[in-house]
Amino acid sequence: MEYRISRIIQESPRVRRFFLETVNFDFIPGQFVVLTHPDLPQGDNQRSYSIASINANQSELELCIVLNEKGLITPWLFQRNVGDHLHISEAQGAFNLKNDENAGPIVFIATGTGVAPFRSMIDASLEFTHSEVHLVFGNRFQQDILYREHWEALQNEHERFHFHPVLSREKATNCAFGYVHEIYESILRDHSDARIYVCGWQDMCKEARERLKLLGFNRKQYAFEQYD
Repeated sequence: MEYRISRIIQESPRVRRFFLETVNFDFIPGQFVVLTHPDLPQGDNQRSYSIASINANQSELELCIVLNEKGLITPWLFQRNVGDHLHISEAQGAFNLKNDENAGPIVFIATGTGVAPFRSMIDASLEFTHSEVHLVFGNRFQQDILYREHWEALQNEHERFHFHPVLSREKATNCAFGYVHEIYESILRDHSDARIYVCGWQDMCKEARERLKLLGFNRKQYAFEQYD
């Protein structure tokens, strides 16, 4: 289906939020859509992007996309303007919340635009569970922290939500310095009943998988979505 771009927000130097006009676009928190480039040959003309909208069935669908200067899709996409149309698939994917009322804390681990699907997943976790909810979000610099005001406001609104920003190239107030692994390990060490969701850069996901196994977590307790 083709959808009209209704808004574009420059969220950070290399990331834009694209809003598409929709009517009752339904999705399960954590799902993605496939965007098709109209002028590229089949096989090179599609990319998957996580849905960044908080709720389904709104008048806009949000995608949060980082520019890959060497890519085939995003340089073209970043030349689109409000009023242009994009071809988007229906919602797809099984990176979804597990139903487990007896679970311990829910820990979301993200880097970069990997935080996008967590907007709806965290909202659903706070609404439908009684668990403590943690977001461990790694970036290089403060300017890269996507949706920072949203996460800080959510933390002020919900006692059960805990925001843990982590920076690897800059020291800043209210941010840990280093990488996400040490932060989530400190949260999980005393919570063998936790549920864990990881989304972001491929290297981070690979290392997180190895560390979670060493901590004793099994495959049913964590889920991954990775990209380059």
